[in-house]
Amino acid sequence: MTQAQQRPVARATGVKHEIYWRETEQVELGPPLRGDIRADVCVVGAGYTGMWTAHNLKLADPSLDIHLVEAEYAGAGASGHNDGFVTPTIGHNLRGVLDAFGAERAGHAYAMVGRSILEIGRFCRKFGVDAEYEPNGYYSVATSGAQLDRIHADLELAGTLGARTQPEILGAAAAQERIGSTEIKAAVKVGGALINPHKLARGLARTLRAQGVHIHEQSPATYGGQTPAGHVIRTPLGSVTAERVVLATNAYQHQFAPFRAKIRPRWSYAAVTEPLTDEQLGKVAWPEREGFVEARNFILFGRLTKDNRILVGGGPAPYFYGRDMSEARHMRNDKLTTHLRDMLNRYFPVWRDVRFTHAYGGCVATTAEFVPHLGELAPGLFYGHGYCGNGIAVTHTAGKALRDLVLGKQTHYTDLVFVNGRERGLPSEPVFYLKSRIRSALLDWQDRHPTVIKRPLS
Repeated sequence: MTQAQQRPVARATGVKHEIYWRETEQVELGPPLRGDIRADVCVVGAGYTGMWTAHNLKLADPSLDIHLVEAEYAGAGASGHNDGFVTPTIGHNLRGVLDAFGAERAGHAYAMVGRSILEIGRFCRKFGVDAEYEPNGYYSVATSGAQLDRIHADLELAGTLGARTQPEILGAAAAQERIGSTEIKAAVKVGGALINPHKLARGLARTLRAQGVHIHEQSPATYGGQTPAGHVIRTPLGSVTAERVVLATNAYQHQFAPFRAKIRPRWSYAAVTEPLTDEQLGKVAWPEREGFVEARNFILFGRLTKDNRILVGGGPAPYFYGRDMSEARHMRNDKLTTHLRDMLNRYFPVWRDVRFTHAYGGCVATTAEFVPHLGELAPGLFYGHGYCGNGIAVTHTAGKALRDLVLGKQTHYTDLVFVNGRERGLPSEPVFYLKSRIRSALLDWQDRHPTVIKRPLS
């Protein structure tokens, strides 16, 4: 039985426990890899990292014979089911990057990722990809004094990166003119964009095929080792032998032996409402349709979709014992759906009667340092993973860094802080599971009682 066949279906409540975005563009599965082939480059994983890498390689050298192998379909993983916030965030948060790498190198990395936000929009226009790209950014919002303190601390950290101006913190009245919720006590605008992640992934796949890149869907891969002819990637019906291979499976990267202790998949949850009527929309001021993110350890966020649904998400991101990524077991999480319902009612009580049509979860990849990692594992064997739920812009940057690594070039992309750096291992089970449960409980408790533990825990 395939992963698609195992996905949960709607229950009697009428709520679908399926990814909302997948309904916005139909997917026709491409054929699997059949037979044994040779290639210049083989990319494992047709998510954003793998596809941006292939795209940039083809732009740099159109003669390259590039093959992508994908377990399901291009964009089936986090790339196609994330929440569509294109942000300058690297890893989990700014503090972690600064602590790990220092202000100068972190500032350079953030500048490059910020550039990627704009370049994704340019890509969509140039190649005719209707990803519903809205360059309206988002607001980091505070609903309490403790959260406002967190925003001030983040702005102070951002100042160490060399920004010439500090963004203005809006008070309650001004913030509520931008997003009409009396829950919001303060807000600061952050540059970025909103997209339909599924449409971006599918449009990127179409662009690759037009460039002459071969995408083999329905082809789960294993690494077959290195031979005199090159690295071997095996699939159920064939294999690819290539001098250069890129492993770009993100949350699934732990399935390759060298990364078993480097990646842990966590579940992130979201819920989507029915489309709002014009009358319902008119009850809340939201003139520029920016997203918003509540300043917490376990962030909560909301946004409007193109068809005027409200998407809310976030909250605790559980880890299930043994790296369990089963959609059949974990796509539905009634406790977190209730948490998101409460959050929507808290922000917009006038929409209390708007029903959820979709409630679902998906896996994101986390690392020990809570920052992404790219690099060369062995001669000709490259990798990229660990975006911690903030990967849309960073994967675009990663695609350029991996391009240069594959081509053997030293550039400002290969010098980024998350390229060829030290990566700590994570504890094995049951230690990791127990530590994860304890840490999550502490972070959640701090979110609920911020005045008791004031020291940042994340």
